[in-house]
Amino acid sequence: MYAALQFKYNSLEKNLREYLITVEGYSESDLLSIKAKLSSMPKFPVYVRFANDPDTDYIFTDRDASDWKQLDPKEPQRLKKVNQ
Repeated sequence: MYAALQFKYNSLEKNLREYLITVEGYSESDLLSIKAKLSSMPKFPVYVRFANDPDTDYIFTDRDASDWKQLDPKEPQRLKKVNQ
C-alpha cells in the first residue's frame, strides 16, 4: 500500500510540474516545491510553492483526469503566460 501511494504522489508531482512548465509557462526555477498528499477532499491535493511567493501554498487537483485546477488561493499566482 505504501509503495502504491508513493507511486501516486510521484506521478501527480511529475505531471503537475510538467503542466506548470509546458502549459502555464513557468520555468523550473519558478517552482520551489511540489508535494502531493492524501486528503479527504480532494483526495490527492498537490501543494506548490513558487519562488516569488515562498510562504504561500497553492493547491491544485487533477480531478483524476490530468485536467489541473487551482483550488486555493482563488486568486491566480500570476498571469497564465508572460507573452499574453
